[in-house]
Amino acid sequence: MRHRASPQRILLASLDNLGDLIFTAALTPSIHDAFPDATIDVWCRRYSAPIVPLMPHVRAAIGADPFWARQPHLPPPSRREFLDSVRAVRRNGYDLAIVTEAPWRTAAAVAATGIPVRIGAARPHNQHFLTHVIPPENAHNPVVREQARLLNEMGIASDASHYQLDAGRLDAAGLEAADELPPRFVALHPFASQRNRCVPLAEWAAMAYELHEQQVPVVWVGMTHELNELRKTVRHPAAWYIDAIGDGSLPTTAAVLSRASLLIGHDSGPLHLAAAFGVPVVGVFAPGQPDRTFPQGVGPWRMIHHRDARAITARDMLYEMEDLGLFSTT
Repeated sequence: MRHRASPQRILLASLDNLGDLIFTAALTPSIHDAFPDATIDVWCRRYSAPIVPLMPHVRAAIGADPFWARQPHLPPPSRREFLDSVRAVRRNGYDLAIVTEAPWRTAAAVAATGIPVRIGAARPHNQHFLTHVIPPENAHNPVVREQARLLNEMGIASDASHYQLDAGRLDAAGLEAADELPPRFVALHPFASQRNRCVPLAEWAAMAYELHEQQVPVVWVGMTHELNELRKTVRHPAAWYIDAIGDGSLPTTAAVLSRASLLIGHDSGPLHLAAAFGVPVVGVFAPGQPDRTFPQGVGPWRMIHHRDARAITARDMLYEMEDLGLFSTT
């Protein structure tokens, strides 16, 4: 059953990772077109909240880390902080919530805020916490297309096929730090949440050496504990590291990636962040879900897909880079 009233306050609940939040940006233009007087806020993880101001037509972010989503390299999330965010959402008096990724814990958290209309896709157990449940997503369809189905419950027929972030709203300090980089550089993101999904660092280093030979500067992208592994264990040419540019924050990372000539990286937040600025990207899926989470930004892209990350070589990645017509290493 569709919700037909005109909501005045709308919440997008995206309590998953950075890449999931960026996919959510594809929904906001259609929501704004349908309800131009409504405010749109986003409930997301604390670390990704600085990206929310770059999303079209979004007013504010509520950032808190779900206590059930522990990261191995970080302290456990604070239950108190998350419950404080539940109370903050409740105080804002939203009319409607869209749960863009709907594992039952997220759906339950949204239900706990008392929002009267809660829309999400069917997942195990979440029907107990949502008021409007659409059929399960098709894992072989693009995320942007699948999430657009959520808007049908609001009477919105969306033909969105891309996500986009507004580079005009980037952090001034981050842009100042990015100005210190060369006018042309390639960003490399050789990390993923699971080690078995990562092309060996030696292959990334071999690609960096090839770029170095062609006088193409490299910026390595990743979290500090990941970049420390690269610094300590794999020989590679001199380059910049994202955590040592400016204050190393996510706003600075976003500013740097918006200036990149190209990003090559695994299927993760930095890949989609660069793509959302229209930066050409090469996505590495090993194996990932290439049909679902391929780069859906506004710029050109290429993709490498293999079931075994160890089978992907520097030459494979350089070939896709050359196919974009930006650099030649031959």
